[in-house]
Amino acid sequence: MQSFEHLGFIGLGNMGGPIALRLLRAGYPMTVLDLDERKIEALVKEGAQTAKTPGEVAQRSSTVIASLHPEAIERVIVGKEGIGETAREGLALVDLSSTPPDLAIRLSDFLRVRGVGMLDAPLSGADIGATNGKLTIFVGGDYEIYRRCLPVLQCIGQLVTYLGKSGNGQVAKQINQMMQAFSELAIFEGLLLAERMGLDLKMFARAASGGCAQSWRLDELVEQVWNQGEKKYRMRIRPSRTANALEMAKRAGIELRGAETVHRIFSDRGWEVVIDFE
Repeated sequence: MQSFEHLGFIGLGNMGGPIALRLLRAGYPMTVLDLDERKIEALVKEGAQTAKTPGEVAQRSSTVIASLHPEAIERVIVGKEGIGETAREGLALVDLSSTPPDLAIRLSDFLRVRGVGMLDAPLSGADIGATNGKLTIFVGGDYEIYRRCLPVLQCIGQLVTYLGKSGNGQVAKQINQMMQAFSELAIFEGLLLAERMGLDLKMFARAASGGCAQSWRLDELVEQVWNQGEKKYRMRIRPSRTANALEMAKRAGIELRGAETVHRIFSDRGWEVVIDFE
């Protein structure tokens, strides 16, 4: 780690909080900002400084990391007292948020003319990955900014992949979410059939997770049901996981029949799937 690298961190939620804490404990000096004072307090105890505005965070930092909702990241960058108003030339911004690719491109262009380099670097791996540093990070943006920020990214992610121009990180994340939805449908229908055929669902799920049907989501299910004693497993499916990829495919002029089927099946169930292991 280079000693001059002072990090700013904006957004200390379920993902951002553990990531910021991990970076602090790795020795990076840090200035933090969040609307929830309680989340800030935990990091101050670990040595973080605080700021009142995104612009103030940017002034104190050589690299700013943001973990926010899409509407919030735009406000933090282009809004009043935002990063774009006060950032020093040479600042790097790493956006860990999941946003539309066109928004990532637009924000990157906005910052570039102000001398700020931006990476769109959405995450996969959920809260547990944020805590243990085993996230997957999809990165788009300027390659030299990527190389500069790589040590920080490697501190929080087990697999960091550079995918080219601005927006490509978000494109990759949306495709990854679509593929995840396929996996969730396979789990749901596999366990539905196993139950109908009289198999013990807990035993079958554990067995399947050790075979070729293994997936991150199936491992999570086994952990919660087998090791933690949960009686019901609620799939965290959302319309956006397939809808974003389907819209992308439409613009690209291709048909994704499988994704359309997955979207329709979960839509017919109101995006609510609970597997009962009692």
